[in-house]
Amino acid sequence: MPSQKFADKYLLALEESIKEKPQGGLAGFEQEWNLLDEDLRPLLTVGTGPNKHSFVDYLRAECLPSWQKQFSQLEVFHWMIEWATRPYYTPRGAMYEARLMEATLMNALHHAGTNFGERLHYWHGNLLFLTDIGYQSIPGNWSLAKRRYLEKCVDMYGDTLATTGIHTNISLPDPLFAWDFMHLSASERGDKHLDEFKSEFYITATRLLRAFASLFIATSASTPMQAQVRDGRAAVILTEYDSIRNLTFPNPRETDLPDLYRSYNDYLQISYDLVRRGVRFGNNNWTPVRARSFSEPVERIISTTSEQLEALYARGLFAAGQSTPPEEMARQVERQNLMARINLPMGRVEIRVDEGGHNLDLDVANLTFRHLLMLKIYSDPKFARSFRYDHEDITRARANEELASKYGLRAEIENPITGKPITVREFLKWTLNELKPLAQSLNQWTDLQPLVEMAEGGRNTAEKIRARLKMEIGESDEVPMSLLKEFFYEHEARVKADVERVCSDYSALGADAPKIAEYIQRSRDAARQAPNMPVQFRPRIRAVLDLSYPNKTAEILDLAQQLIRIPSVTACPDERLDEVHRAGSLIDEYLRNAGLEVKYFDGKYPAVYATFPGALKSDPILLTGHFDVVEPEPDDSQFNPRIEGDYLHGRGAADMKTVVATYLVWMKDQMKTGEPYPNVQLLLVGNEENGEAEAWGTPHVLKELNLVPSLFIAGERTGEKGTELFGEICIENRGVMRFDVIARGAKGHSGVAGTGDLSEKLIAARSALSEMFAKHLTLKAADGWQSQAKFPFINVGTPGVYNVTAAEGILGVEIRPIPRMMLKD
Repeated sequence: MPSQKFADKYLLALEESIKEKPQGGLAGFEQEWNLLDEDLRPLLTVGTGPNKHSFVDYLRAECLPSWQKQFSQLEVFHWMIEWATRPYYTPRGAMYEARLMEATLMNALHHAGTNFGERLHYWHGNLLFLTDIGYQSIPGNWSLAKRRYLEKCVDMYGDTLATTGIHTNISLPDPLFAWDFMHLSASERGDKHLDEFKSEFYITATRLLRAFASLFIATSASTPMQAQVRDGRAAVILTEYDSIRNLTFPNPRETDLPDLYRSYNDYLQISYDLVRRGVRFGNNNWTPVRARSFSEPVERIISTTSEQLEALYARGLFAAGQSTPPEEMARQVERQNLMARINLPMGRVEIRVDEGGHNLDLDVANLTFRHLLMLKIYSDPKFARSFRYDHEDITRARANEELASKYGLRAEIENPITGKPITVREFLKWTLNELKPLAQSLNQWTDLQPLVEMAEGGRNTAEKIRARLKMEIGESDEVPMSLLKEFFYEHEARVKADVERVCSDYSALGADAPKIAEYIQRSRDAARQAPNMPVQFRPRIRAVLDLSYPNKTAEILDLAQQLIRIPSVTACPDERLDEVHRAGSLIDEYLRNAGLEVKYFDGKYPAVYATFPGALKSDPILLTGHFDVVEPEPDDSQFNPRIEGDYLHGRGAADMKTVVATYLVWMKDQMKTGEPYPNVQLLLVGNEENGEAEAWGTPHVLKELNLVPSLFIAGERTGEKGTELFGEICIENRGVMRFDVIARGAKGHSGVAGTGDLSEKLIAARSALSEMFAKHLTLKAADGWQSQAKFPFINVGTPGVYNVTAAEGILGVEIRPIPRMMLKD
């Protein structure tokens, strides 16, 4: 299919997929890191004796913000941690979140280092300090099934496992598969299910992508250093090889078999055989490229395996001289459950040879390159099909991958498509030219520029590291500790700059932007609690505000939708206070970036107060409002804003996040206009819906600031029907008074004479109060300007308990009086 025609079809499928699964995606990124002490030694444990536990367990439990913790998980050893992004519809979105996660790790290590009084570090790839490996190196919090698997890996592969890698996951939109499956002829479709159709493609894509694994290695190589012992001391050696990590991590021939990915049926039969023979005993199918099913059913089976093993080992009573629980039965449980995982439908392809430590543009280019290759494979039935995954192909691929690990772009390999000699750099150039029409049709060619530069003679990251270190060590090959630390500091500085860039640019990601926004806002809120954190998740000054919009309405709507997506719920038993703070963080950051002077009131309920530079304290006009909302009805789908005709729908669209967005854009525009600034200030609170009785409601902030506005403007809507295009300007507003009427009695059996009925007392109190309100409050008026008196709840006794009278009952009362009503009367 011509590139432009397929690109149009793909974009339609992408659009449909985003509609169906806005939280879904096609690209994900898993990054593993080594956690190191101030001398770059791997961190093992915290505490001693009965309080001894893995450092990574400590880091995740004590140093990571609660929301970010969900994206991290244990890895093989104490000093390893893995971060996995959510799925994104663009490679750039996945890489942006990956960089934010790296910054989160930097902050967590800073937190831990502060607690222990030393500077902690992290690094990718192979360790730079030789370390003994054994069962004792495995974190204690792994499930039983996972721990048994890891112990077997340690037995078989030892210290070659002590490397961390990067795994990229790529897939295609489900609507694309569905459309093409339905357009197959009856004879082509046969009795296949759509899942089989998809699985067959992902197996084919795995087969053909393996032909390009040498490119993946060469373009992402970044581990030219190796730990050694010299003259009885630890040393870090700068080698001539580009990827020590890929040369170290096991890729056993026993699982990298010819024909494994020749077809879906071949994959099933060979995989079953590997499990039966005990060669594959878990996730140890470590081929450079592999097809994967979705993680959720896999994790469910692993969890079931652990439960069955726990039950097995809990059985029986054993005395001296008796045998231990049957290990053969345990192996059968593991084998059968692993068999169940093999024929799960495939949902992605995982590439396992990447490394970290790159600049952001190269990371985006590498992931974009892999995704475009998959699209090319899907759209062009002739592309790379001569790679059959037979014995000759696999032998050639393994040799190419080893050469690429050693010499990177300089390596001379055999072309996996033609079998002829070619350099990796020449093969990269040919591949890019094959992808160029499709990349241009999808507006992704510019994202590949770092690879285009490599194809034209540019250096990969390993070569840049080698050149940087050679400037300092000259002819020596030993890298001193001081230089290593300086190099680490330089990398962390680049990450900080990358985060500023991500925080500035993410709005251009379209459907992926809300997820990045959420990560930034939550991370910023966590960093605010500790101002000395190395990364504050803030954009370059004024950068966010440089976005262009077709008109002012579009700008306000974009900001309003960002606010609506945050479920900042109060005034209910399950208030979402972290989300209220996230909304406050977004507002705070927007105003700061605009150049206003901002004070963030941090507490249970936050508030944001902003003024123009040099603002006068006396008699300001105060714009006020709130960014909290009431509970959604019927569910959280109300936090997915949508525009229909002239209306914006979503929880808080009317009350009052669109007004808040209007305030913010107006304040920003006034700053851009320049002096003299109007004597207008802004106060937005996070607890208006529950009455602002607690800090930091409006009265609390005004008292704290000792501020008396000359004019108080509340931006709440005044139209009650919801259909008015324009409301009225109201110069006065109802107040609010809330209290409980409590009736007390004696708790007892309902069948005993003399036990009172508190319901009657509260109903009588309600009647008396109603008479009182009717006498003293204007409850009806021709123009609608009237007081309100409500009884929102009455609670007596326990539902379902009929034979016990209550000891206490409560009647809730709310009065909203118009100003001329005197409550003291």
